Amino acid sequence: MRSRPAAIAGFASLASFASFAAMAPAATYVVRGGDEAELLIPSGVRVESYENSGYRLVVEGSSARIAVSAEPLQSELPFRVSALPPSSGATAKLARAVVADAPTRFEAVSRILAWVAGNVRYDLDREAPQDADSVLARRSAYCTGVARLSVALLDALAIPAREVAGYVVDDLPQGGRSGFHRWIEIFYDDRGWVFADPLVSHHLVPASYLRLASSALESDLPGPALMLARRRGLREVDLKSPAPTGRLIVRANGEERYAAVVHLRSDAPAPAVVTLDGAGVQIRRELEGGEVTIFGVKPAEYELRIWAEGRIAATRRLEIERPEWMELDVATRFAPVAATGGTR
Repeated sequence: MRSRPAAIAGFASLASFASFAAMAPAATYVVRGGDEAELLIPSGVRVESYENSGYRLVVEGSSARIAVSAEPLQSELPFRVSALPPSSGATAKLARAVVADAPTRFEAVSRILAWVAGNVRYDLDREAPQDADSVLARRSAYCTGVARLSVALLDALAIPAREVAGYVVDDLPQGGRSGFHRWIEIFYDDRGWVFADPLVSHHLVPASYLRLASSALESDLPGPALMLARRRGLREVDLKSPAPTGRLIVRANGEERYAAVVHLRSDAPAPAVVTLDGAGVQIRRELEGGEVTIFGVKPAEYELRIWAEGRIAATRRLEIERPEWMELDVATRFAPVAATGGTR
């Protein structure tokens, strides 16, 4: 006799997600491109083919193929907080304050997700209540509470949103864990449903996110999932803002840019360092494999220097007039220093 399906009591963000975020500088990066994965579906769960704006899941026997697009959403849906009916309560007051002058639904959603990412701390405390009011008062939660607060804040703005039960398959090279997770889905009248994971990725989720058709388990001991193949094609194209808690990736709505990006290639011998001096700051980055990408560069005049073997290998003056992607090839006239028998 078949046992009744068990409900998943609580989906928890994985500790490995936090370690992944710590691998990159704490900031919010705009990404473009795509991400693809083929996963072995864990036993004991129900998975069905599904598609929304930016995510496509196709079930083929015991495996699932997922394709994610990070190309701009291009929603033109307007938003006016003044058009909302009167409402009271801490959640509604906070939501309306956060999006006060947002002109579009995309901007309103972006501000809510950014507020959650910057103000709610991940805490895998199974004893702590995960309802929206408790999470807001405590400012901490695991993924279930994060999703519920995010949905409640959006609901207070009359923006349709819902929780998503899922399973994340971790294929990080340093080793990680896979397991059940919960994120959200937001509706745009002109674009349909769009995924977001408030503490990790906004307006998209990576291809390692497997949507479940139900949060009920067919077995008390579901089997593990497995990454069968992965093709990573998401690339960072802009720096939106610093992030106090870790690395966030976001999908853009259009062609807007927040800052300039300098992508530099050089023949300087390793190890080499690039510095940009200007606008009252110095930006310092290491060349890796003869390349470096510098995000968050403000329009200004800069002195670019490449340092190798303790001295300047090349210099160039840059004038950045607007936020744009800049490609630079800098050759170094690097000549070995003759030994003199002394030290400086």
